[in-house]
Amino acid sequence: MGDGSLPQAGQSPSAPQPANAGPNDAYRTLSRLCDIVVGSKQPYEDVAEQIEDRAYELCEAGDLDNIVLQLGRLADFFEHFIDKNEEQCRDLADVYLLIGQIHQYAGRFAESVSWFVRSAVVDDRYDAPFHSMAASYSQLHEYDNAIKSLEQEIVLAPGNYYSYLLLADLYESEGRDDDAEKCLKRLLERDPENIQGLHRIIRHYELTAPSIDTTLMQRRLLGVNKQFNRTEAVIRCYYLCREGRHDDVIDFLEKRRREADGGMVASLIKAYVYGEMHQYSRRRQVLVEFKLQHHARSEAISAKLKEFGAVFGDRASASLQRQLLLPRTDPVRYLRQ
Repeated sequence: MGDGSLPQAGQSPSAPQPANAGPNDAYRTLSRLCDIVVGSKQPYEDVAEQIEDRAYELCEAGDLDNIVLQLGRLADFFEHFIDKNEEQCRDLADVYLLIGQIHQYAGRFAESVSWFVRSAVVDDRYDAPFHSMAASYSQLHEYDNAIKSLEQEIVLAPGNYYSYLLLADLYESEGRDDDAEKCLKRLLERDPENIQGLHRIIRHYELTAPSIDTTLMQRRLLGVNKQFNRTEAVIRCYYLCREGRHDDVIDFLEKRRREADGGMVASLIKAYVYGEMHQYSRRRQVLVEFKLQHHARSEAISAKLKEFGAVFGDRASASLQRQLLLPRTDPVRYLRQ
């Protein structure tokens, strides 16, 4: 769309913008994309991604009012359909959802909730507005409402496994330990090999009911054989360390590196393992390389330390922080940020 031309009917508009395109270019493009939909030249779903990209680009430039003006045109277009069919209801719900997410991105959490509510009313079988609603309510410290939103999301989409983890987190933060346990059990009933769910319920029992033996759950976790994502890989390393299987940790990390799948906190885990094995010179070498990889930027290093500490714990993170001569940080709490 950088040349200012409109796409022909049946064709998707090109997404790339010139590297030097500014807010005015983004606004003109957003306006033209909205014209395509309002003029019934293309379905909304065909240009939704480009509209979203331009809206966020303008939001970065602080042009929220103009974004809402253009997206409001789309909402008005769909609102005026009489006897909307299912597709038109979902399109309107998606437009409301995007307006809410733009407000959320701009830090206007109360306004965002009102748009998410509209989205949910228009399409009461749509789970996405409730997930976004929960995030905004959390930012507003309205945790009861955040919990209700996640509960409703899971009713509509019980396969949204990450939402169970967020909900369990909120239950625990509100002192509802029994509800947190039930939530994690429901997740594991649906997905018995969910690594994060297994880790969370093990930690839950260790904190709230230490008399419960979690050995079988730990073995179950380590017995999972799959393609691990980054968080799952960190958790697997943690439980291998708990069993004293330090060589297995190093082998596992090396295998991920060879498969070009080592985009995790591998260096910090290696440094921790070498410390546990009393191989201090190797630990020092790994940490030096780690600092070089991040050009000694404290923000980047702190982010990796938070990720490491969120699984391995505060003491392990603090030990590495001392080695790296950084101020202490606490493990991240995603919903409470």
